[in-house]
Amino acid sequence: MRLRLKVVCGVLLLSSLLGGLGLWMLRASVAASHLELEQRAAREHFVRLLQTLDDELALRDRVLREWSIWPDFYQFAEDGNRQFAERNLTPQSIANSSLNWLGFYDPQGQLRHSIGAPGQAVELRLPQDFSAAVQAQLSRPAIDTRLPCGLARLRQDLMMVCRRPLLDGLSGAPARGTVAIAEWLSPAVMLAVARRSGLDSKMRLLREGEVLPGRPASLDFQALTGDGPVWLDEAPDWLLISWPVQDLAGAPVAVLETRWPRHIQQRGQELLGRVQWVLLGLAVALTLGLLLLADRLVVARLVRLRRELADIREQRQWGRQVTVQGQDEITELAGGANHLLGVIASQVHVLERLSQTDALTGLANRRCFGERLELAMRQRQRRSDAALSLLLIDVDHFKAYNDRYGHHQGDLALQALAACLAQVARRPEDLAARLGGEEFALLLTADRSGAQHCATELRAALAARGITHEAGGPGGLLTLSMGLTLAVPGESSDEFYQRADAALYRAKAAGRDRLME
Repeated sequence: MRLRLKVVCGVLLLSSLLGGLGLWMLRASVAASHLELEQRAAREHFVRLLQTLDDELALRDRVLREWSIWPDFYQFAEDGNRQFAERNLTPQSIANSSLNWLGFYDPQGQLRHSIGAPGQAVELRLPQDFSAAVQAQLSRPAIDTRLPCGLARLRQDLMMVCRRPLLDGLSGAPARGTVAIAEWLSPAVMLAVARRSGLDSKMRLLREGEVLPGRPASLDFQALTGDGPVWLDEAPDWLLISWPVQDLAGAPVAVLETRWPRHIQQRGQELLGRVQWVLLGLAVALTLGLLLLADRLVVARLVRLRRELADIREQRQWGRQVTVQGQDEITELAGGANHLLGVIASQVHVLERLSQTDALTGLANRRCFGERLELAMRQRQRRSDAALSLLLIDVDHFKAYNDRYGHHQGDLALQALAACLAQVARRPEDLAARLGGEEFALLLTADRSGAQHCATELRAALAARGITHEAGGPGGLLTLSMGLTLAVPGESSDEFYQRADAALYRAKAAGRDRLME
């Protein structure tokens, strides 16, 4: 059975089974599932509200954390520098930081320095106006870093309070006490929390003996303002969600409330009567869509992959790649095929390069030289004004060099000469090649003067390396014999090469270490 037919049969069977099972389960549990979904969504959004409130506390904590490792604060905790305090720890500077209070405690938890912001409607006395439990939390020893931030009740208001140990951010010395800050939890802050969380919420103080309405529900979230259950009170049009807010000492001080519209439950009831026909239409559409999707995403792509691989195999175009698109297993399969094709193409390229490269020197070998020479001669026939020169090079008395210094040193000398040749053949059209043994060639797109300059530059580069050869030239160094010729119209590549070889022979016959034309 072909793949497309198998897919059609499988999708039809699966759609029929799932559609029937889905209708049966819907009739049995739609009301309960909508209620559960509604309450889950309400709790999740309320968690976002608590996280946003935590973010406000964390923002103050980040500010305090930077202050707590400020070296000047650390030094002030030790010597109480009055000039530093007059410059940096004034009521106005505290107000400019949007804070209401800043306090320094010594390592034993004793308050040593307290600064309050000016201009309060009711004069604040911090931290004395906090509850005894909150004051105890603020005066904990510096090594106790539990719960750095939280809320504290101050008469009919709530304050955001944070504390941090005073540390030397440079030396890592032990803490010299703690620094604490307090900021009013203003309506503007709560409005910003409501906007960022997307929930219309309010914070009110908890009345003495008040019991929250509704039933408790687990929230699975531990906030800086408490870790107990959330209370859900159901009404026909909304859920009242209440959270008992705890202060820094863990005592309940306020209630965070929001109303969650029961749109999910209401719409579920409205759609329940029509859902069967809707699901039937969706099942038909889903079946057709799955068939089309399976054909488009799986079958058609596999067929295309097979055809492209067959074309690459037949044409032996290993550099090509299959063009399956997407981000799935078929794409991974295509990627694996492309990787294998790339390995094949790379191996073919390496083999081709090895077949045209001299293994010792890395220069072009005789085969590559012959192909480039033929190509250069054909190009010159099309452009008779193009200059083409051939410089054949032979290392003088190289057999004697090998006999005296060994074949290893001989290989090093040839490699040094190859580096000089590569330095001279700097233009893209030039070619430096090793023809065999100690014989080399330079194929240059240059006229006579340019080729002579290259020969001179080559001899100078080799001489600069100072390769000793006692049986060599007059200076006791390794030298070269070179034959130079320029291409003329109408001659073949063999004739061109023979003229250069004849010039090299004359240079060797004339005493070596020279250039002849």
